[in-house]
Amino acid sequence: MENVVFYRAIADWTGVDVKGKRIAVIGTGSTGVQIAQETSKEASSVLQFVRTPNLCLPMQQQDLTKEEQERRKHGEYQKFFEHRLTTFAGFQYDFVEKDTMDDDEETRQAFYEKMFEAGGFEFWLANYRDLLFDNKANREAYNFWAKKTRARITDPEKREILAPLEPPHAFGTKRPSLEQNYYEMLDKPENKVISLQDNPIVKVVENGIVTQDGKVHECDVIALATGFDSVTGGMKNMGLQDVDGVELSEKWKNGTYTYFGMAMSGFPNLFFLYGAQGPTGFSNGPTCVEVQGDWIVRAMKMMEDQKINYCEATHEAEKEWREKVTELSDKTLFPQTKSWYFGDNIPGKVREQLNFPGGKSPIVSCMRDQH
Repeated sequence: MENVVFYRAIADWTGVDVKGKRIAVIGTGSTGVQIAQETSKEASSVLQFVRTPNLCLPMQQQDLTKEEQERRKHGEYQKFFEHRLTTFAGFQYDFVEKDTMDDDEETRQAFYEKMFEAGGFEFWLANYRDLLFDNKANREAYNFWAKKTRARITDPEKREILAPLEPPHAFGTKRPSLEQNYYEMLDKPENKVISLQDNPIVKVVENGIVTQDGKVHECDVIALATGFDSVTGGMKNMGLQDVDGVELSEKWKNGTYTYFGMAMSGFPNLFFLYGAQGPTGFSNGPTCVEVQGDWIVRAMKMMEDQKINYCEATHEAEKEWREKVTELSDKTLFPQTKSWYFGDNIPGKVREQLNFPGGKSPIVSCMRDQH
């Protein structure tokens, strides 16, 4: 029997040979979901360890013909590029301008069905406008998600772990991953799902993983899809120092401070994209960095025109922005849930909203007003 081989999912997984092997996946974030889904096609078995089930949404991908793509390039793409700048998250869709209970049950179910079948993040970000603000409205969306998802899982034990009737958290307050056939793959009889809430991992041994009940779950490969220090971690680990020689990791030790999520006090002429206190985790990445990049270029051009050698955010401006980020976050359901949005996955990290929760459009307006 081979000894277990470990892979840190994001860094090491590409090119791993899983054919005919027993795969254990620890973690149900986007990486864990994708590894479990895809390895199920070739592995002899997949063992998914679940602490918190991912409320995945179907991608609903379809083949795109060359003719269809050419047609879109010559008409639809330009309209799409313009429209995405006006939406909350920078996608081609947006929340509808009515609340969940404005519709009767039949109309509401039909609307949910339409969003679900459209695929991608539409059920999350093109839903009723009170989805992320009102617990009762959110529960309606979760109930629909659970009904649709539970219907795809025949094994009753797996069904209760992966799509419980009672929500593990408000829908959308943890980032839902996109899947193709994740639930069908895990539902295969050779695959197993273990709830870490009921049966935690105790240790890893030569031939597998031991859970609290004393059972050894034999496997050949373990994928550690256990997350990372998102949003701020990368920046704090770069060794950046301010003008006084203080490292950013020290400055942010007790909380994150930025201006618009793009600049920092004590770091003249330093701009960054898709980072702390920007729309980052709540936005379409390419749209976010495009909007931020445009603002930075305009700022640099203004400095050049006015012969300004450097610019730097004030700490007062940082404090105002942090207060804005916190104020908006506190109006939502996000603070109710432990997630990487707040750094909850990193022991000892200050709990704070790391992303601007007001969407991309408000920040565009703010930046235009301040420029």
